[in-house]
Amino acid sequence: MAKEHDNYLQLSLTGIKIKSFDVTEYSISDGQPYDGVTVSGDDKLNVKAGRHGSDKVAKWFKQIADTGVVAACDTDDSYPNKLNFAIYGTLTFESAEKTWVVKNVLFAQGHNARSRNNWWVGGPKMEGGSVKPFVGAVVSSASVDGLPLAKVGFIAPPACVSHFDLVTVAL
Repeated sequence: MAKEHDNYLQLSLTGIKIKSFDVTEYSISDGQPYDGVTVSGDDKLNVKAGRHGSDKVAKWFKQIADTGVVAACDTDDSYPNKLNFAIYGTLTFESAEKTWVVKNVLFAQGHNARSRNNWWVGGPKMEGGSVKPFVGAVVSSASVDGLPLAKVGFIAPPACVSHFDLVTVAL
């Protein structure tokens, strides 16, 4: 019988307080439970879902990411072959006394060759590579305090499995 797990993803940024991740769409392997996304503490999302990798979820992830850039923890793959689940929506957090809103964010959990449940991030409007002022990051446009003049970078640090470092810039 399929079992629901707490699947934590940490988003590291000094002083961060995640307010919400509003899911607009999700995909999960057939027969697996899914009970939504909650915020755990100040810096973690918890996806309450089963863990069974499928190519169905990986194909959905790639379809939603479209021409946007994706990045992952603890893998050399450009795209996943199998994923346990994927969520797509809007991330809202507070940092430096400002409210940041990042739309069209795609998070997913897979399972890598080292038997770890590694995480992916991306989205249809994400940029990557050497997007100024970031190098080697997945970057999205964002709004800060209601103004669309910001960028948020999601960086997969070395040896990460279940967290991304965030970098914010108000333009």
